[in-house]
Amino acid sequence: MRTLYSEDDVRRRIDALAADIAAAMPQDFLMAPVLTGAFVFAADLLRALHRLGRDPHVDFVQLSSYGGARASSGVVTLLKDFSAPLEGRSILLIDDVLDTGRSLHFAKNMVLDRGAAAAKIAVLVRKATGRSADIDADFVGFEAAADDFIVGYGMDDDGRRRGLPFIGVVE
Repeated sequence: MRTLYSEDDVRRRIDALAADIAAAMPQDFLMAPVLTGAFVFAADLLRALHRLGRDPHVDFVQLSSYGGARASSGVVTLLKDFSAPLEGRSILLIDDVLDTGRSLHFAKNMVLDRGAAAAKIAVLVRKATGRSADIDADFVGFEAAADDFIVGYGMDDDGRRRGLPFIGVVE
């Protein structure tokens, strides 16, 4: 494995993303991490937003399109639904990686179909792949090559390596 972005790189970029998000989102927004991969990124982003005086509501949604594989199955499954009402709210979907775009496309359409006033997307890593869904992120931490299999900082290889404090590429 090689380090793609160091622990210091990640910390600095999350602080910068928090500033961008604080400037762009309304005061009372709902931060919605997509489980499971986004939980580490979302926790640090939430703390960075707090340091800027922001205190968003937080709720979780869990989607799956990988099922333990290294490539998306092409089918998005809702494993855990939102608990909070979405109608009339501004939602910030948080995900670890934007690859095919299927999961985030599903999530964004779901919250808008349920009456959310707006839906924006923040991702830790955007891969340089062709999207199978017409979607992009509003806030992007880092870029990665299409063929990079990235781990760490919440991203995993069949459930392992999520706890790495940096973003690495499995070679």
